[in-house]
Amino acid sequence: MALSELEQDALTEIFNIGVGVAAAALYAMTSEHVPVSVPVVELTSQRRAKQHFLDREQRQLCAIRQTYVGEFTTDAVLMFPQESRLHLVRMMVGDDFPEASLEEVAQDAMGELGNIMLNAVISNLASSLCMRLEGSLPVVSLTDANAVFSRPGRDAGADDDEAPVLALVIDFELSAQRVGGYLAFLLDDDSSQNLLHRLATHIGNEARIN
Repeated sequence: MALSELEQDALTEIFNIGVGVAAAALYAMTSEHVPVSVPVVELTSQRRAKQHFLDREQRQLCAIRQTYVGEFTTDAVLMFPQESRLHLVRMMVGDDFPEASLEEVAQDAMGELGNIMLNAVISNLASSLCMRLEGSLPVVSLTDANAVFSRPGRDAGADDDEAPVLALVIDFELSAQRVGGYLAFLLDDDSSQNLLHRLATHIGNEARIN
C-alpha cells in the first residue's frame, strides 16, 4: 500500500494545486485570502489514519462528506475542529449577518464550503490522472475521529481497520486564526489499486503499471 517517493511527490503536487484552487474559490466567495500549507499526503490504513488523527486532534469535529464514483469510488471527508465552524460560517456570510442567526445557517454554509473545497481538490485529481468522477451532495455532521472514518451503510469491523485511506493534513489561516483541516479519502482495495494504476501512468512508473 505504501507510496514510492515519486508517487508521494506527484500526489503532493496534484493535491497542492487542488487546495490552491479551493483557496482561490473561497477568496472569490468571501473576499478573504486563505493561505494554506502544502498538504502532507499519506496512503495508509483506516486504523493508522484514525490513530494519527486522534494523536493530533482530540476535539469534536465538523465533517463534510461527499461520495465520488467513477473509475474508483471514494468517500471524501473534509474535517475541521467544531469550534472553528462558526468562524468559518462568519467568514462566508459576512460581518453584517446577525450573530444569533449563525447557527441556523451553519449546516448549509458548511455544506457549501465543503462542496467547494472537495470539488476543487477532486476535480484537479481527476483532471491530472485523466479520470471521470461524479460527486454526491455534501452531508454535514458533528462527530469525532473514532466515527469519522467509518463508511456509511457499512458495519465497522476488523476488515475496515485495514481499508485504504488517502489522508491529507492541511493548515488554513483564516484572518488571525489558524485552522487545521484534515482531508481523508476512504477507499476499498479495488479503488486504491485503480488510483495507484492511474498515478503510475501519470508518472510513467512501469513497475506499478505492470
